[in-house]
Parts: sequence; structure tokens; C-alpha cells
Amino acid sequence: MNKVLRREAAMERIEELRKKMISAAGQYGMSHPIVLHYSQELDRAHNKMILLEISRPKKWEQSMSF
Repeated sequence: MNKVLRREAAMERIEELRKKMISAAGQYGMSHPIVLHYSQELDRAHNKMILLEISRPKKWEQSMSF
């Protein structure tokens, strides 16, 4: 899977978790364990996205390769 597809998949996962967390918070309250679970999953998804961004070559690095 190329980096663009991985990034899009990570973005979709983040959005999916965000919606689930908001819905659960509305239904059960902010301190419910399921809301905490979704929040932690969302944090992990964000961290994965950051790692994908860090590992992506910068435009100037791409122009230097021969």
C-alpha cells in the first residue's frame, strides 16, 4: 500500500473514531469508559498519522534524489 493510501486510511480511521467518541459521549456522558476507550484509540490513530507524516520525504529531499 502506498503512502497516500495509508494516509487516507489513517484519516478515515480518525474520522470514524471521532464520530464514535462524540456519539458515545452524547449517549453515556464524557466520563464513561467507552468514551475513554474511543479517545485512546483516537490518540493512537493521530500518533500513527504523525509518524506517516514524519516518515514522508520532504519535497526538497525528493528533488535531490537522482
